[in-house]
Amino acid sequence: MSKPCTLVRCLAAAGLAAAACATPEPQASREPEHQRVARAQRDLAEDPVVQAHVAGVEAARAREEGPMLVDELELRLREEYIDEHQMRVTARVPFNAPPEVRAQREVLAAETHLAISRLEEVSLERRSELCFPSVEALAARDRNALYADYLERRQELLVWNDEWRRAGTIDELRGARFELESRIRLASWEPQPVPQPERVFATLPAIEPPEGELIRDPAIVRDTVRRHHPSVGVRRATAERFRALADRARARNQPRLKFVDVSYEHRTDDSDNGVGGQLAFEIPLGGERANAGRYEALIRQEDGEARGAVAEQVTRSLRALDELHAFEARSPRWRDLLRLADEAEEIADRWWQGRVARPSDVAALLDDAFRARSTVLDARERAGNADCALLALTGVGLDAWPRQPPGP
Repeated sequence: MSKPCTLVRCLAAAGLAAAACATPEPQASREPEHQRVARAQRDLAEDPVVQAHVAGVEAARAREEGPMLVDELELRLREEYIDEHQMRVTARVPFNAPPEVRAQREVLAAETHLAISRLEEVSLERRSELCFPSVEALAARDRNALYADYLERRQELLVWNDEWRRAGTIDELRGARFELESRIRLASWEPQPVPQPERVFATLPAIEPPEGELIRDPAIVRDTVRRHHPSVGVRRATAERFRALADRARARNQPRLKFVDVSYEHRTDDSDNGVGGQLAFEIPLGGERANAGRYEALIRQEDGEARGAVAEQVTRSLRALDELHAFEARSPRWRDLLRLADEAEEIADRWWQGRVARPSDVAALLDDAFRARSTVLDARERAGNADCALLALTGVGLDAWPRQPPGP
């Protein structure tokens, strides 16, 4: 005859089995994902948009712990009086189908990858948005410094011109004309104020000789966009999620064990107590086939959009690379201009201090030196904007772009 302890053993066995099945599989190493999240947050820890997506990544990671073969244990108690007192205790263990559990885990892992890719996409968008004003601010800083030096020299020449006019060294007409021209130059060449960004996410390209020529092979540019641009990663992760959803739909279309019941019935009369059980199976009738087909079509759509986005970004990236290549190819010209500007300013200072030339002659030389320096600065600013465009289009900036080894 069954004993009451039989129920305890049955429930304990069912509970241990459920606990064993409920234990999640060991998670794969999160280190690469942590590195991606940390890189996306670098210098943007206070950006609310970026931090909102970080929270989304954390939520997606937390959901990955959910799918299990058994995620609950149901106990049912029934008490009744039919000639005698009877009590029935039933333990129901619902089972999720193992293929569906695996597919659901893949869905949630794909959603985590998608959340990280979107975080990287937002991070790159924020960096790109801040890159262009950063270049403008850096160029404005150098332009202000250049103008401040020019202003100081011009004001000294105005003092010298006034001294010569009072002494009769130059006539009144020549002196007035020089002062008016100087005031016009100082007013027209004064830099306009530029808003300063909260953070600077750029540098002005140097005019030093580069270590090798920028690689502009369309195949390499295309591969760089595919591997590094987050928008491509978002479409790839979205396609991965649809693929997992299609697998889950196919898994749900298979017959599966739905639940197991273990029951114990206790009677107060002399009849035997009873232990029983039942199994329940679920047989789908094909309703998920349409979902699987829909997800397969969505996968093809994401793949096609990714290829289209890559093609467009490669074309625009090559333009930015061409502009950067032209800037670097002219680096000897930029260095020559700065060298000539240095020499012109040294000659102008020497002739001004010796008072062996008219103020207008010295001023003309200083004007040429100022224009030479401004020309180089303008070229660096254009190259900086091209660098920002390259970063926005490929996910890789000038400092990390591959180069050909320098020739012998």
